Amino acid sequence: MTKLLKTAAIAALITGFANTTFALTPHDGSAEARQMEVHTVNSAEVRQSVALRQDKLTRDDRIAVARLDGGRFIATPHDEEVDWTYLNKRVELDIEILSAGAHFKYLPEIDFQGARDTDNKIDEIRLAAANEGYSHIILYGLDADAYWASFGGKALSETGLTFHDDCGSWDSAAAKALLVKTHTGEVLGTAKADDVTYNIGKLADDMERVLTTLT
Repeated sequence: MTKLLKTAAIAALITGFANTTFALTPHDGSAEARQMEVHTVNSAEVRQSVALRQDKLTRDDRIAVARLDGGRFIATPHDEEVDWTYLNKRVELDIEILSAGAHFKYLPEIDFQGARDTDNKIDEIRLAAANEGYSHIILYGLDADAYWASFGGKALSETGLTFHDDCGSWDSAAAKALLVKTHTGEVLGTAKADDVTYNIGKLADDMERVLTTLT
């Protein structure tokens, strides 16, 4: 019985080695070879594919838009709000402007006698959007708020957000917008524009590219 088990184990080892060798051999274009190639996909590609599926946007998602100036939340200027409204009409997603009332409702109280102001305005805005029922938020700013390797006047590492190497947030632009998961702070994509002569229409156009990739 022991000899039989040893023989079976050796046969299984040889079969496994043979299958591995075949998988690593360039295929000849046959259906069988292509099928074998499917099972040898790079593990990094698998992880990227899984992450993309997890980040997919659906019609049930609600996306807020918040304007930063000097790293602080400000009411969205009317002309810029129009550009985001047009974007909302072009995509099958629910995009809304975060109101000042919704934001200030969750701000921590600050002693007017001179106590130090809160440090991370970006996280305050993100969490306010989460409390208002938004699944994602588009944070955007111009000029100093969109400098190289920074956002909202802070180094990327100080924003409280989670950035990935391929999201493009390190680049400088005249205007920059981040698509962020409100509950986790993960940045799913970055939109940029160097022409803000006529408001932020080109920035909204580039954000449409980001949203389309995730839908």
